[in-house]
Amino acid sequence: MTLLDRALSEEHYDVLDRAETFVTETVAPRAEEIESTREFPRDVVEAAGDAGLLGILVPEEYGGLGGDFLSYCLALERIAEASGAVAETVQGHTFATLPVLNFGTDDQRERLLPQMVAGEAVGAMLLTEPGAGSSPSELATVAEATDDGYAISGEKSFGTNAGVADVHLVVARKRPQPEDSHGVSVFVVPGPDDVDGFEFERGEYLGMHGHVTGDSTFEDVRVDADALLGSIGEGFRIAMGTIDMARTGLGAIGCGLARAAFDDAVAYAGDREQGGRAVGEYQAVQVLVAEMDSRLESARHLVYDSAVRIADGEGDTRASSRAKFTASDAAEFCTRNAMQIYGGKGYRTDYPLERYYRDARILSIIGGTSEIQKTTVASQALGL
Repeated sequence: MTLLDRALSEEHYDVLDRAETFVTETVAPRAEEIESTREFPRDVVEAAGDAGLLGILVPEEYGGLGGDFLSYCLALERIAEASGAVAETVQGHTFATLPVLNFGTDDQRERLLPQMVAGEAVGAMLLTEPGAGSSPSELATVAEATDDGYAISGEKSFGTNAGVADVHLVVARKRPQPEDSHGVSVFVVPGPDDVDGFEFERGEYLGMHGHVTGDSTFEDVRVDADALLGSIGEGFRIAMGTIDMARTGLGAIGCGLARAAFDDAVAYAGDREQGGRAVGEYQAVQVLVAEMDSRLESARHLVYDSAVRIADGEGDTRASSRAKFTASDAAEFCTRNAMQIYGGKGYRTDYPLERYYRDARILSIIGGTSEIQKTTVASQALGL
């Protein structure tokens, strides 16, 4: 029994069973199709809702499982083994769902959460802008107060599920600006097909095909007064309030990709013969396998250490940052060296290794680069 196994409850195993069934019956058979067509897999998202995997962290009263963050990471890792794109789609949706749960009014929760948990409404968080990252002082998107609500204008970059989501959480600066705050707030905006003035241009990326993100433009997009999520001036706190959870979740995705590549490489090394011997009998391959194994398991321990801390209400940025950059590094190392063990076949597009490799590359960038994570860990360790 592993250290992680000893920490799991019946509820955790129930979520694992749900994830296994979802992956086996829905994700794995569709993974290559999603990769080749690059179409947003709305039917897969709905299936995730049917399996209860979009509401792991949501209370039962809204249709969720009422589970903890360890359950979420267990499910996300398993999904990522089959498809990084689907795992990242679930991740983006989840971190649009949680702000509604944590800051929404009773009406907003009752209206939005059951649909989001069921996969009937997809969520996206839009914070980053072309000229600004996550600094509230640099955000240029504005929400002008009107007689009956707000008029939103500005541009957003990236944002998982942007454009295809039904619930966009748009971070904007309220105008006129309040005297007691910078006015940065969050507003619930429907999809481009359901509101005038919202345009979306999808970006094409190296990996995570099927995962949708791109550039969103808002030109005098009108929303009602009840579109405000939380209070005026709370936008930055709402958007960044789950950052430790998001980074740990990305670490779980990295572990899933690393595990998929590692398992494929080990199986191939045992079956493939070269010079009358299985390639796994050659010391050079054994060294790679040993390093892949140790890096993967080290990353999993840090990810699940952070997940347990969060589940116990004791999460901290140092733990989530080291989990994210370690898992990102492990994902890149394992996917790259699995291709090395496969040789020329690993470079072929009819094998999944090159997909794992391309999907893993983004993890050291999104959610805060690995360099930022390392600076954060060092600063806290040194008390700076």
